[in-house]
Amino acid sequence: MPAEPTPSPKPVRVVTADTLTVAPAVLGRPLAEPQQRLVGMLIDLAVVGALSLLAKPFLGLATGVMLIVLFGTSAQAPKSLRVLRWVCRIGGAAMILLAVLNFAKSSEVLAGRLHLEALETEEVGAPRLTDVTVSPTASAAELRAANRELAAQVETLKDENRKLRATPHSLVTRTQATIRAMGVTFGWAGVYFTLAAGLTNGRTLGKLIVRTRAVKINGTPLKFFDAFIRQGGYVAGVAMGLIGFLKLLWEPNRQAVEDRIASTVVVKA
Repeated sequence: MPAEPTPSPKPVRVVTADTLTVAPAVLGRPLAEPQQRLVGMLIDLAVVGALSLLAKPFLGLATGVMLIVLFGTSAQAPKSLRVLRWVCRIGGAAMILLAVLNFAKSSEVLAGRLHLEALETEEVGAPRLTDVTVSPTASAAELRAANRELAAQVETLKDENRKLRATPHSLVTRTQATIRAMGVTFGWAGVYFTLAAGLTNGRTLGKLIVRTRAVKINGTPLKFFDAFIRQGGYVAGVAMGLIGFLKLLWEPNRQAVEDRIASTVVVKA
C-alpha cells in the first residue's frame, strides 16, 4: 500500500529585517529641526481649521475618497487585505454617493429638480397652538373652558411627540448624522493628513512650506495606509499629554510617537 504523501507544513511568518533596518538611502540624511516641525504642524493645523469651516458633506466626500485609496492597489497583497480593500472601496463609494445626495438635498435648485421623496419620510408638521387668555374677573365657567382648551393642547403636543418618535429617519438624515459623527470622532484632521501625505509621499502643506518630508526608515514609499497610521500617532501623542511629541527633542533620530508608530523619520527635503 503506497504511503500517503506528507502534507506540506503551513508557512510560518518569521521576523524579517525589512522594517527593522534603516535603508541605505535614508541613512545620513539630515533630520528636520524641531522648530521646522513645529512650524509645519501649526500650518497644517491652520489648514485643518479652514477645512472644518466647509459644509459637512465635503467631509463625507473626502472620507469616501480616503476609504477608496486607503489600502492601495497591490495585486500581491494577502487575500484578507484584498477583501478588506474592497469592503473599504464599496463603503467609500457609498459614502460619496450619499454625500452627493446630501448636497442635492441642501441645494434649493437641485431639490426642485430632483425627486428625492423616496429617500425621505413624511415630515410631521408643527402643531397648531393657540393662546389661551383668562381675564382676572373670569367666571368659573370661563376658567373651566380655558382649562379644557389647555388640556387639549397638551394632548396635541403629546400626540405630535409620539409621531416624531415613531417616524423613521430618512436616508439623507441618517447620512447627515453619520457625517456629523465622523466630524467629531475622525474629522478633517484624519482625512487631511492621510490624503495629503499619501498623495505627496510624506509631505503635507506645512511640510512643503518648511521643506521637510516624512520618510519610511526602510526606504519604501510612504503610502496612504502609512499616512493613516502615522496620523493616528497624533491622537496617541495627545493622549500621552504631549510627551509623545516632545520625544523628538531627545530621541537620537528625532522620532516622535507618530514616527515610532509608522516607522518613519522626518528629514529635510
